[in-house]
Amino acid sequence: MAIGDLVLCTWQPSIRRVINDVAEPIKYRIKGQCGIITEAGDPYRVAVTFPGLNGYTHYLSTNAFEVLNASR
Repeated sequence: MAIGDLVLCTWQPSIRRVINDVAEPIKYRIKGQCGIITEAGDPYRVAVTFPGLNGYTHYLSTNAFEVLNASR
């Protein structure tokens, strides 16, 4: 898995992030959407940008998507 890989999201998170102990709901339905890995520095999660959702970016566990096309 690397930056530029095309992925298919297989899991729908319920929150975007937690700020001041308050969960912020996710704006979009990302399960079933294709995205591109845009950041992969952490071995347990990556940033996936969804072009079909106005460039929305969400950090996902590596278990939350499947790689459709590796960029290598």
